Amino acid sequence: MIQSIIDELYARHHASGRVDLNDIAEIIGPRSVSYEEVDHIVERLEARGLVVGEPIDAIEVSVMKRVLGAARSLRSSLGRNPTIAEIAASSGDPAHVVRRALERGVSPRVVRSY
Repeated sequence: MIQSIIDELYARHHASGRVDLNDIAEIIGPRSVSYEEVDHIVERLEARGLVVGEPIDAIEVSVMKRVLGAARSLRSSLGRNPTIAEIAASSGDPAHVVRRALERGVSPRVVRSY
């Protein structure tokens, strides 16, 4: 059963390279699966080269633009890679929001000190 879920998800999403968590839930449907089995599904999809995660909405795109813009500006003005704390202070976002935005977006190198 788990392999059929993996195969169906891969067939649906291999072209886009991304599977949202909602898509996994949709394919699982009413079938009973454990947390370990869901973890296995995610691992197998990632092993096949798919990115697994939640869909990005307009608010997250806005946050990513703000955070990445602040990171680029700081890198230019400081002449070095900014820290998470510096980006957070510049963008007005909490450090955990900055970290998530940097994980989701392409960004300049950042020194990950907290």
